[in-house]
Amino acid sequence: MDQHVVLVPRENAGHEVVRLFLAGQGVTDAENRTHTVLTCIDGLIFERLVSGGEVPREPFEGIVAAALR
Repeated sequence: MDQHVVLVPRENAGHEVVRLFLAGQGVTDAENRTHTVLTCIDGLIFERLVSGGEVPREPFEGIVAAALR
């Protein structure tokens, strides 16, 4: 297996769910906002993996609320 195949962008179900949710809420730039939302969520999860502990619900709610503005 080519070691770089992991870095190849591909469509995934999570991305599509977030994009459809944002578009359904009237977000006009749903594709770019989807990328931003998922990047922020990935960052929260990574930080918790490194630091330990649970991720409180509030940061996720804040990310979604910001994406809907």
